[in-house]
Amino acid sequence: MIDSLTIFLLSLSALATSIISATVGMAGGTVLLSILLLFFTPSISIPLHAANQFVSNFRRCWLLRENIRWNFFGSYAVGATIGNTFSAWLLKSTMTLEHSSLLIAVMIIYTVFKPKKLPSFTPHTRGFFFVGIFLGFLGMLIGATGLILGTCFVRDDMNKEEIMATQGVIQTYSHMLKVFGFLWLGFNYVPWLIPLAFMSVATFIGTTYGVSLVRKMSQQLFNVLFRGVLVISAIQLLYKWSKVFVAN
Repeated sequence: MIDSLTIFLLSLSALATSIISATVGMAGGTVLLSILLLFFTPSISIPLHAANQFVSNFRRCWLLRENIRWNFFGSYAVGATIGNTFSAWLLKSTMTLEHSSLLIAVMIIYTVFKPKKLPSFTPHTRGFFFVGIFLGFLGMLIGATGLILGTCFVRDDMNKEEIMATQGVIQTYSHMLKVFGFLWLGFNYVPWLIPLAFMSVATFIGTTYGVSLVRKMSQQLFNVLFRGVLVISAIQLLYKWSKVFVAN
């Protein structure tokens, strides 16, 4: 049974990280997962993270629903369903993901700092199908995939509201698939309903406030924050990977 202090700390964390996610579209979920891992094992943290982030992203995309690029979402949803189903089948096998953080960091750095003559990673309708397969597969294995998805939105053909809304609806669907996947695998959410309820209320409030900040923010400031969060996250991922590499 979770004590009241833990529920309070998790709710406070959900509030703070949802504001981050709703303001720059990512990173908050990754931070929340890191906090959950301080209290619980990955087998508990990742399912709880999926349920909470479903609330966070659903609230965000609902508030910005008129800005969703539905063609991107539809293509992604088909691919994500395939990828998620496949990873659920493989979860019972031993899989090594110790070098995945290096791949994510390299992808982020390339996306943010690439010379103009090199190709951009800016998928459109068909491209989001393959992004969906990739992230759908990774989602149940590593939990937070928002940083990878963020590289798809470092682009000039969408404004900040379209980026936040489309990211939000894609992440909502991704986390919904993960919840169903963990239920299928036998995870019991019932004992965790009380902490999830408190976290969800905090997330709802934090996301609402974060979206209000986005609407007041200039496009230029949003672009700087969006890229800045990606770069900081990439540095952190490289640091984590280096520790694993040295340990081996």
